[in-house]
Amino acid sequence: MLGTFGACALLAVSVSACGGTSAPQAGESTAAASAAPATHTPTPTATPTPTAKAYTTDELAAIVGQVRDAADRRLSVLPSTDINTTLEQTKAMMASIDVKPAECKELAAASTVPSVDGATMAMGMSTDSGTGAVTALSLIAGLDQSFLAKVKDQPDQLAKCSSMTMTASGVEVAVTVKPVEGAGSLPGTVAYRTDSALPDGRKQSTVTAQVVKQGVVLTSVASGGGSEADAVRRAGALLDSAAALVK
Repeated sequence: MLGTFGACALLAVSVSACGGTSAPQAGESTAAASAAPATHTPTPTATPTPTAKAYTTDELAAIVGQVRDAADRRLSVLPSTDINTTLEQTKAMMASIDVKPAECKELAAASTVPSVDGATMAMGMSTDSGTGAVTALSLIAGLDQSFLAKVKDQPDQLAKCSSMTMTASGVEVAVTVKPVEGAGSLPGTVAYRTDSALPDGRKQSTVTAQVVKQGVVLTSVASGGGSEADAVRRAGALLDSAAALVK
């Protein structure tokens, strides 16, 4: 259940949905009348807000296809049909899974899969055949500002879902989340480790790193490997590599 990329993506997206939305801070403006008629203070010119590029699905896929993982392997780009299937499966999984605390499911159901409707997306992944380590990347463009705010505000909200249980078809999975440091070099990057434990003793750990650049949400997920530090390094390297291609 938790060993596939689809499940890793589900965990990554579900936990990222626990980020809250912060209210925008309005800039202050002041105007003062000059006492001397000969003195004129020019009205400041407002700096226009940069408009993010409207990436198409093909353009995002082209970026993913150029990204190399920490072992210098090119990512395999997932066909868009496979991505759509994964999203539909994720939506169905979220509907069938009982999550406690309930707040985590409500946040995930309200602001994950529905939020990508109308957006463009591309995904890629690489697998180390020797160790079984998996590294995956997703790029999403065209999301509204409220979702982007949630991504940026995750550090203050991850604690709400730091300990969860997910139950599906009678199987209960314990999930814990903790922040990690050192994932890449991009300012504003949020990274955390997700650990899940099945009743039979099997465990799955993933490290997720996420950042917004030029209106594009970049998410990398690393599982397997020799240690947490290795997964953090792989996730961070993937994020840095992708971000360098987003203009």
